[in-house]
Amino acid sequence: MNKDKRKALELLKKKANGEIKITYQEIAKQSGYERKQINRFISELEKRDIDSILVHGLTNKPSNHSAPQQEIDYIKNFKKKYLSISISQFMDIYHEDVIWNPNKKDDVIKYGLKLRSESFFQQLYKKEGWKSPIKHKCFKGDKENHPLRDPMPRRGMLIMADGTPHDWFNNGIKFSLHMTLDDATGEILSGWFTPSECQLGYCHAFKIMFEKHGIPQVIYADRTTILWDPKDDSQTQVARMLDELGIDLVYANTSEAKGKIERMNETIQNRLLNDVIRFGIKNYDELNIWFNSYYINYINRKFAYNPKEEETEFIPLGDTDLTKIICLKEERIILSGNMNSYKNHYYIPINKDGKDFIFYKGTKVEVWEDIFNNSIRISKNKTVYNTRLIEGHRIDPIKKEQKRIQDQKELERLFRERDERLKARANEVSS
Repeated sequence: MNKDKRKALELLKKKANGEIKITYQEIAKQSGYERKQINRFISELEKRDIDSILVHGLTNKPSNHSAPQQEIDYIKNFKKKYLSISISQFMDIYHEDVIWNPNKKDDVIKYGLKLRSESFFQQLYKKEGWKSPIKHKCFKGDKENHPLRDPMPRRGMLIMADGTPHDWFNNGIKFSLHMTLDDATGEILSGWFTPSECQLGYCHAFKIMFEKHGIPQVIYADRTTILWDPKDDSQTQVARMLDELGIDLVYANTSEAKGKIERMNETIQNRLLNDVIRFGIKNYDELNIWFNSYYINYINRKFAYNPKEEETEFIPLGDTDLTKIICLKEERIILSGNMNSYKNHYYIPINKDGKDFIFYKGTKVEVWEDIFNNSIRISKNKTVYNTRLIEGHRIDPIKKEQKRIQDQKELERLFRERDERLKARANEVSS
């Protein structure tokens, strides 16, 4: 039963005036209050009238739990460093960098600083006119709902991968974050920033994940051309790398299908800009190292959760040599002089002693380019050879293109001459 304070007071007043005959127990029952509360109301009625009792005793007075002005001023000054920040993140940073920071102990005592609730910061934002960059969506009944899928029970069963561009330093220049996230726990496993979404960014993110956690069962990603080739009979370089590691690559048809990593992308976009300021990160080289060595663990402590089952499906790398897998591979033919051409340069294979290893002219080999340092190796019959660059013998790309055009023109000329001969022969036969 809902409590009705006015009704209780009015019944008590009428009983005191002799207008009605009713027991205090019946007043308690009708108004929804306990008998001991009715006794307190009787005492209050002896001192004040009904209307004054109904007005809260602290109206127009500061609450006993309200922050003193010196604490408010301290928080306002602290906020100046973060011009655009959500309420929850500002509360986190204030507690971590001030309240729980041993180096700020003197400030905590001097200004009477306390651990404050989120509602406190909400009211402070409203009072000071601060705007949160996060706009909460208003869900309407006529919109289509996307039912949530249960997460995988074990780590390593399904890894989501995505690339998202953003202005991470708020300087007008966007970089793409290539991120991997475990579906079973919602934890970020790795991330790498590059000027655009590319195979180098994904290779960095995957390599970090493999080395830290192992080989997962499935990677779930968009149909970006870096991971997906529209030709059914071919693989992209990155898809081939995953296949060699025994990882199934599954493609999402919509962004909603991998909503978990999409939501984490939004979280990182909202938080990282302020944390870059907070931790003094100056450039993307620093950011890539710091993001994987510190920030991932920091974010996971806030947002990740335990899997349903403790067992993991990650397979340890063991003796797997990732340099033989995470590299670009293309077929080439050994040319005269025991060399092969690759990206407008000539290379000669060498053995472990650094001496030239001789192949027959026309031998098919596989050229491996390390995607991280661009070194070149040659593979043949499961043996891998280093190479040496033939200095001063670079293929001029302009001349190469000119030769291609000349060869094409020569081929077209030969076809025209053939067609003319066939036509002349047909005329002779018909005459």
